[in-house]
Amino acid sequence: MKSYILLLLLFPILLAAQTPYNLNTGRELGIVGASAGMNGLSAYLHAKTQILQPEEIEQLDASKIWGVDRWVTQNFSVSAQKSSDKFLYGSFILPFTLMLDQPARQNFGECGIIYLETLLLNFGATNLTKSAVRRPRPFMYNPSDEIPMSLKMKKSAQYSFFSGHTSFTAAMSFLTAKLHNDFYPDSKASPVIWGLAAAIPAYTGIQRIRGGKHFVTDVLVGYAVGAAIGILVPELHK
Repeated sequence: MKSYILLLLLFPILLAAQTPYNLNTGRELGIVGASAGMNGLSAYLHAKTQILQPEEIEQLDASKIWGVDRWVTQNFSVSAQKSSDKFLYGSFILPFTLMLDQPARQNFGECGIIYLETLLLNFGATNLTKSAVRRPRPFMYNPSDEIPMSLKMKKSAQYSFFSGHTSFTAAMSFLTAKLHNDFYPDSKASPVIWGLAAAIPAYTGIQRIRGGKHFVTDVLVGYAVGAAIGILVPELHK
C-alpha cells in the first residue's frame, strides 16, 4: 500500500519529467513584454499612416521596383487570395494536432504557452515591420479596371513587406514540426512532418504572389521570419 501511495505522490513529477520543456517566469515575461512592445509600437505607427490619394497612387512607378519583384505588379487573383486565406486560418490549428497523442496532451500547459508566445512574437514582428516600412502592395501598381481604387486607398494596401500570411503559416507549421521533433526525437515520421512544414508556407506564399498581394521578396522574408520564430521559441524553452 505504501508503494502505491508513493507512486501516486510521484505521478505528477513523473509526468512533468517527460516534457522536453520548462517554463521560467522571467523568460516568459520577457517574451510577452517584447511582443507587447512591438505590437504597441506597430499600432502607433498604423495610426500615423496616411492613406494614399488617387493622384499619389497613379504616380507609383513599377520601373523602380527590383527586377525579381517587378513582374508581380501584373498579378491579381481573388481566388488565389482566398486560397491563401484558407491556409492561413488552417495553420493556426496545426499545433493542436499534437494533442491527439498523450505526451503532448500531458504537457498542454507548456505547449499552450509556447504556442501563444510564438503567435505574439510573430504578430509583433510582422505588424511592426509592415507599419514601419509601408511598402505598397503589387496590385497598387496594376492599372487594371478589376482593381477598385477603394481597395488601393486602404491603409493595408501599403503593408506589403513582409508577407503576414507567409510568416504566420511558417511559424505555425515549423512550430508544429519542432514540437513533434522534441517530443518524438526518434519518430520515423519526422522527415514527412518537416517536409510538410516547409511546403505549407511555400504554397501560401506562392498564392500571395499570384493574388498580387505580395512581392517575391515579401514572401521570402516572411517565410524566414516565421520559420525562425516557430523553431526558436520552443528551443528557448528546452
